Formats: sequence, C-alpha cells, structure tokens
Amino acid sequence: MAAAKQLRNATTGFIMRASPRSTKVAAFAASACLTALVVIAPARGQVSEEVLKRHISSYANELCGLCHDLPAGEERAPRIAGQRQAYIEAQLYAFRRASRGEPEASDCMWGLSSALSDGLVAALAAYFSAQTPLPGIRGDPVQIQAGRELFYRSGQVSAAPACVQCHGENAAGSDAAPRLAGQLAPYLLRQMQVIRLKFRESPNMHGIVQDLSDADVSALAAYLQSL
Repeated sequence: MAAAKQLRNATTGFIMRASPRSTKVAAFAASACLTALVVIAPARGQVSEEVLKRHISSYANELCGLCHDLPAGEERAPRIAGQRQAYIEAQLYAFRRASRGEPEASDCMWGLSSALSDGLVAALAAYFSAQTPLPGIRGDPVQIQAGRELFYRSGQVSAAPACVQCHGENAAGSDAAPRLAGQLAPYLLRQMQVIRLKFRESPNMHGIVQDLSDADVSALAAYLQSL
C-alpha cells in the first residue's frame, strides 16, 4: 500500500489526473472484461482457448481496446498495435505471475492475464503485433529535438548506452526491447517512474533511468510520441 502511494505521488506533475470520462471508461472496461471471462470461461477457470482463437479479433478489439484505445492524454494503458510480439508475450506472462506491481497491473491485468492460457497469450500477441501502429502525435519541437538527441546520445559522453542501441532506429523495437515509436507521452512518463521505483523487473533499465532527470524523461517522451 505504501509503495503504491509512493508511485502515485512520484508521478504527480508528470501525467494528467484521470478525467471523469476516462475513469468511467476504465470502470466499464473492467466490468466488460470480467463479464466476458465469466461467460466464456470453462470449469477449469481459464478462458476457452478454442472459443477465443475463433474470435481473437473481436476479443482483442472489443475488450482489450476498451483500455488500449483511449484518446491521447487520457490513457495509462499503452498502444499495442504493432508492438513486438515477444514483448507482448513477456508482459502478459509478467502480469500473470504478478511481477509487475504498478497499481494498473494489480487492479486489472493480473486478473485478466491469469485467465489466459499460454496458447491465448501467443494468439493475442501475434494478433496485436500484426496490426498497423498508430501514427505519432507531434508536440513541442524544442522538446522533440532534445528527446531525439537523448535517444541517440548525439554528441554526448555517457556510460549509459544510447536508447537506440536496444530500441532500434526510430524506436521501432528489437527482439529484446519494445517498440516505443508513437507511444503516448503520459504512458511513457508513467512507466519511467514505475521502473525508477522498481515496480517492474527491468534490470537493463533500472540503472539507466536513475541517470535521467525529469526534464530528460519529458523530452524523451515527447520525441517518442512524435514518431
């Protein structure tokens, strides 16, 4: 409880407070997801793999989309269309074993992911990774340029690796790291704080984020959102 409060306090000033609309959407999403799981879950407590594989696009868009397709600036859930398949799978497994401890994970994704078999984790990851990524959103050009320089470490001497080394050119992702291009700034800002406070298992990132100032994080988020 104290740790969750620390995370919420740490992100104040970084991200918007939830609007009444987004709060209602989140509540509706949780209710709809739980209702769907009850309707199609077999006796063993897992979602029927056969049923969901036949209707994977409906499940993904109508249920997952309730949280993952909110307007810019209102969401704390990531854009996952076009995300790396291996990364989506890894995060669903992390939710399932409750190793991601931010409030959004424990409040929603722990329960939803626990109902997914390995086969459905793979099917959902394959579905979303095959979707066309949403376009980026431009912002303050000064911040975007500062963020680009940080991403590529242009002309900078630092012991930390440049973001591009893991996340690839134009932040398109790699086998080992997620796609960050076009990800919304509020979500990126939130996750940087989540990693700083070690709510997520991310050994490669823990040391790196400690070296970034709040201004650095904001600039990076602006740049990545613009791609």
